[in-house]
Amino acid sequence: MFDSPYVRITNNFLHDMATGTWAACLAVLLVLHPRLAGMSTEAAAALGDAMTLVFWMLVGALVVVTVTGAVRLIYWRAQTSVEELGAKRRALVVKHIAFLVIYGGGTLFGWTLLP
Repeated sequence: MFDSPYVRITNNFLHDMATGTWAACLAVLLVLHPRLAGMSTEAAAALGDAMTLVFWMLVGALVVVTVTGAVRLIYWRAQTSVEELGAKRRALVVKHIAFLVIYGGGTLFGWTLLP
């Protein structure tokens, strides 16, 4: 199944789109959060509901990034030669530690922006 270039291209597309969606959702929360203070109670409640929805979209995008990333790992292993495996594996570990910090920290930060 993962040998199909259509599957890999579709998976990579979904992975990249979800990554952008996650970042865009965080940006929306950053823009809207400071505007809550000067609003009427009704407007702030409506904006808060919208921000909560955006946060859950962020979480959904993170799930898609994780699942499609796992699929990428499956066909990455199949396409990597034995000679390259050690170096690529170390780079992959470093990359995922950075992603854990960025995505985990960013998601927690997004949660703190909710009203």
